[in-house]
Amino acid sequence: MAGIDFDTIAGSKLYVSTAAPTVAEGAGAAAAFALLTWVEVGQLTNIGSVEGREYSMATLSTIGDAQDREKKGSFKLPNAEFECAWVPEDPGQIIIKAASKDYTVPSFKLVGQDTGEVDYFTAQVAKFVRNGGTSNDAVKGNFTLLRQTDTVSV
Repeated sequence: MAGIDFDTIAGSKLYVSTAAPTVAEGAGAAAAFALLTWVEVGQLTNIGSVEGREYSMATLSTIGDAQDREKKGSFKLPNAEFECAWVPEDPGQIIIKAASKDYTVPSFKLVGQDTGEVDYFTAQVAKFVRNGGTSNDAVKGNFTLLRQTDTVSV
């Protein structure tokens, strides 16, 4: 039996744009995102999940039936948590930091190294903070992206 093939995160890159695509979801979205001007966010050490939905549950419990029935209700796009080396002069980190202080909705592009897959989405930056640690820890930053659109993958 052959070994299991898999992809890694190594070599992946995150880019940010202050511009919004003319179409963010559905037909034409990938082409609209591709036209934006992108700035790489440097020194990433951990990449968050940028795809999928998280559903709430709607429950029906009737008195005459002991079974509780559940169905998917509304959904949200889960937050994406990222980590990077703290480099205040990095152009991408400068954009992330600025967006963490206002209510803008930047665009993001995540490029996978192994697959070459490109994921586009929009998100607000909920936080960009410098981490603490011990004498053996690198100074890092964490940022949380509140995804606003489903991810468009190409």
